[in-house]
Amino acid sequence: MKKEQPHYIGHRKRLKQRIDKDPSQLHDYELLELVLGYALPRKDTKPLAKALLERYGNFKEILAAKPKDLETVDGIGPGIIIFLKVWREFWSRTEQADFILKSVLSSPEKVVTLAKSRLRFKDIEEFWTIMVDNKNRLVGFEKMSKGTVDQAPVFPREIITRALELRASGIILVHNHPGGDPGPSLQDRELTSKIKRIAVEMGIRVLDHIIIAEDNHFSFQEYGYL
Repeated sequence: MKKEQPHYIGHRKRLKQRIDKDPSQLHDYELLELVLGYALPRKDTKPLAKALLERYGNFKEILAAKPKDLETVDGIGPGIIIFLKVWREFWSRTEQADFILKSVLSSPEKVVTLAKSRLRFKDIEEFWTIMVDNKNRLVGFEKMSKGTVDQAPVFPREIITRALELRASGIILVHNHPGGDPGPSLQDRELTSKIKRIAVEMGIRVLDHIIIAEDNHFSFQEYGYL
């Protein structure tokens, strides 16, 4: 006797036919259940898709959710956690695609877009440095340190050394505040002053320090902190 095929197999096939015809006609939960189906190919993902959207509201908030919070949703296991991390990285690299080496960072908005591409979804603090030449062309965008929820160890001389290695004439400091408030702490201000002091001695400009907190940001340059 032929084993009956699970009902979701036919349903998933019909969704794929609809997305092939017109992707915009799918509901959010239908698109999400298709995406989740690649991580859980032998499971009906509609209930999970609906549960995630009910809790978080939209795709962006799902991607931004912390793993420990996601794990409280029925049906979420290590496989989905890794799968969502893959998608976060995919979208980070997609947003970074316009910023090839030697492209000109011609406006503060471009700098913020580049910073957010890396740090918007992070649930621990990371410190990155954007390095540019004397024409403000991108020569490097690198992670300098990774820490905890509210602190990342930063060594100013390592930042300056790396800038010199890449022959950068200017740097933009970037880090995130996972808690959601982009306002600089006293430690942030003191660190920026220290890095600027060392950079000036080495002939390197500190152009800005950007703090990312989800979709918000704080610019030291904009608020006159540099």
